[in-house]
Amino acid sequence: TRNARNGYLFTSLGIVKIRNAQYKLDVSALDENCQCYTCQNYTKAYLHHLQRKNEILSARLNTLHNLHYYQNLMAQMRKAIEEDGFAEFKQNFYQMQNQLS
Repeated sequence: TRNARNGYLFTSLGIVKIRNAQYKLDVSALDENCQCYTCQNYTKAYLHHLQRKNEILSARLNTLHNLHYYQNLMAQMRKAIEEDGFAEFKQNFYQMQNQLS
């Protein structure tokens, strides 16, 4: 995706701009709540390095993560709608998204 290629990664806590210097030495996973290949195998520091060096692997790993994030988000939304809990889901979603700002 375009966002992924440009280093914008969507997480359960908000958007991570992986090019930012704050991630240069950050050895934590991109999103602790995510089970995608990228989050399970690579650190923010490595993703930062790949993005800064314009490596094609960066675009691939970032895209894998973002697509997994959105597939999971849509599944959670469908479940909330089926259980008549979408209003609560929406409120919780926006509270979580504001944690990185």
